[in-house]
Amino acid sequence: TTAATLERFTVNFTITNLPYTSDLENPDSARIRATRRVMNMLLDRLLKESSIGPAFQGCETTDFRYG
Repeated sequence: TTAATLERFTVNFTITNLPYTSDLENPDSARIRATRRVMNMLLDRLLKESSIGPAFQGCETTDFRYG
């Protein structure tokens, strides 16, 4: 048997009820740490319950930007 290959992909989306502030630019700010933690938890839950759930390994929030 051959080992499964890990595929990475990027998902971009807009959070309409999270006002952007300058502390989201600082990776060490309490707000960005808390926001990342919540986003990762919610996305993990959503994706684990989706059709890719059995193969899903986890997600990582990498950035927030004004948009």
